[in-house]
Amino acid sequence: MVNVITCNTDKGLLTYIIQFLASSTLKSEDGSTDPVFDFEDALDQTEMAQLAVDELKKIPEVNILFKERWLPAPFNLDELSQLPEGTLGHVYAHKIQSRGYNPYFYKKVPVVDDISYLKMLWRSTHDIYHVVAGFDTDEIGEIGLQAFVIGQTPIPISVMIVSFGMVMISLYQPTNFKYLMSEISRGYRLGSQTSGKFIAQKWDQYWDVQISEIRASLGMNSIL
Repeated sequence: MVNVITCNTDKGLLTYIIQFLASSTLKSEDGSTDPVFDFEDALDQTEMAQLAVDELKKIPEVNILFKERWLPAPFNLDELSQLPEGTLGHVYAHKIQSRGYNPYFYKKVPVVDDISYLKMLWRSTHDIYHVVAGFDTDEIGEIGLQAFVIGQTPIPISVMIVSFGMVMISLYQPTNFKYLMSEISRGYRLGSQTSGKFIAQKWDQYWDVQISEIRASLGMNSIL
């Protein structure tokens, strides 16, 4: 077969859109994830963004966070790595360090309203979701995690990532499509059946808590 279109050779609209897909493994050509966050910023003016905020504020514990404008306190990966094995801090630090990730990779925006607060809350806790929900940080793992988020508390960027991710994988990694769909299915099922809302948690209070205990408190153990 000749002239096969791949992600590297497609110069059309689809590749332009795909540049905005999220995760630390889906970057622009210079390695930056800023286009992802620029795309998320562009969704601020959509009806879906305001609906997401309105629905989240109906959850009492999440509404408290909106009122407090809580965001996780700064942390030191080396200090977290010294916590006992199996704790959130220990596992999180080792995953971040082993992959050479910057835990503060996300684009920061001023918190001036509920929508900007929701973005900073989501961005600053995103990698913790990977650890607690048990999804890898590769492309398919990222899309699976976004399906988990949709199952819990739909936000615009998660819907976009899952939607465009299906297009991207089906076109450019067709042999992985079944695996992708299984991870989307697993993510949505796990998210919709987990009673504790991830977005309602003050995660920096759990650094020294065993992940198994956190999952149990969120109602995850019976469905993992």
